Amino acid sequence: MRVWPMYSLLAVFFMTIATFGVYGYLYSTADVKEEKQVATVVKAKKDVFTKDDSWQLIYKDTQKMKIKDLIVDVSVAKTWPERIQGLSGTPYLPKNLVKLFIFDTPAFHSIWMKDMQYTIDILWVDADNKIIHIEKNATPESYPDLFIPEDPALYVIETVAGFVNDNQINIGDIIILPL
Repeated sequence: MRVWPMYSLLAVFFMTIATFGVYGYLYSTADVKEEKQVATVVKAKKDVFTKDDSWQLIYKDTQKMKIKDLIVDVSVAKTWPERIQGLSGTPYLPKNLVKLFIFDTPAFHSIWMKDMQYTIDILWVDADNKIIHIEKNATPESYPDLFIPEDPALYVIETVAGFVNDNQINIGDIIILPL
């Protein structure tokens, strides 16, 4: 009677299942570990902006600009789709980075907090590069409210909440567009 070939087939079958089972377990464990590492990195990015330059993965092609006497990194929104998107959907904004919206003509450009995940300060700037209106601590919960300047502006700058107070930014201060 030939019993060994049947046992051999069963052995190969179970070894194959065991191999795929171990592989699947290790693969899923690696995914969980990677997700935890990514979550840790994102949390770290939110907590410690100056130690990590990974914000450049989110805010590509940054330039330098000057607000009052402070030089900051700036992510520029020049097109309508970029202006509409703004900071919506971004996980955080480093304190050394601002979002600059460049419009074609001066107008009462409004800002809303749609799909925002954090609070920001907003500055409106006229054609003479002078800050004409400031909105501090605009919260995501304010959506669908609009923030609108009192006078026409050519530029809008969004910063992390507290930026205006921390850097003593005031109406009348001058900005110098990306250097």
